[in-house]
Amino acid sequence: MDGVVLEVDDVHKRFGGLRAIAGASFAVEAGQLLGLIGPNGAGKTTIFNMISGIYRTDRGRIRLQNHDITNRRPTEIAQLGVARTFQVPRTFNHMTVEENLLVPALRARRSRGGALARVADLLREIGLFDRRYRNASELAGAERQLLQFARAIVADPRLLILDELFAGASAGVVDLMIGMTRALAARGVACLVISHDIVSLPRLCDEVIVLTEGSILTRGALAEVRQDPRVVEAYLGA
Repeated sequence: MDGVVLEVDDVHKRFGGLRAIAGASFAVEAGQLLGLIGPNGAGKTTIFNMISGIYRTDRGRIRLQNHDITNRRPTEIAQLGVARTFQVPRTFNHMTVEENLLVPALRARRSRGGALARVADLLREIGLFDRRYRNASELAGAERQLLQFARAIVADPRLLILDELFAGASAGVVDLMIGMTRALAARGVACLVISHDIVSLPRLCDEVIVLTEGSILTRGALAEVRQDPRVVEAYLGA
C-alpha cells in the first residue's frame, strides 16, 4: 500500500452537553506510525471509537483510502481493513487462544488450512503457541494484551489502531510488540497509537498529534512537541 490510508476530516462528537471532539482533522499514510497523545479526557479514545464505528460522528467525514466509513457499522469497517485493540483487553473468554485468532484469520484467508497455519505461526511469534488450546480466560494480563494484539494483526489490516497497548506489559512484551508493529509498518500498514508510555512511544512513533479538550493542539516529532509550552500547559496547567 502507499498514499493516504486514513483521512479524518473535521469530525465532531458531543455526549449531551459535553463536547468530546471539536473539529479534529488529520491523515495517516501507508507505513506511518502516528501517535495520538494528550491529557486524560482529551478525546483520544473517542476518536478511535469513531474511526472503528463504535461511536457515530455528529459531523465530519472519515475515509479509509477510497471508502467513506463515516458512521458505518464496526463489522463493515473491520471488513474493509481496520483492526484495533482496546485499553482493557477484550478477548473471547469462552473460546480457546487459537479460536480467538482463527475468527479474524478466516476472514482474511479463504481456506481453513491457510488460516490455521497463519495462526500457528503468529502464536509461536508471540510465545503463546503452547497455550493455544487453553481458554482465553486462563491467560494472565500481559498474555491477554498479546492475544488481542495478535488478533488485530492476524487479518492483515490496512489500518492498525492500538489503544494503550503497553499498559501493564513487561519490557520484553513491549519490545516484542514494538518490533512486530514496526515490521507491519514497513510493509505499508498505517498505524495509529494511543500511549501514555513516554519511554516506549518514541521507539514506535515517527510523529505525534497532541489532542486537548477535543481539539488538535499540534503535530510533530515527539521531542519537539514535548518542548512546546502549549503542550506543557495542557498537561500540567498554567
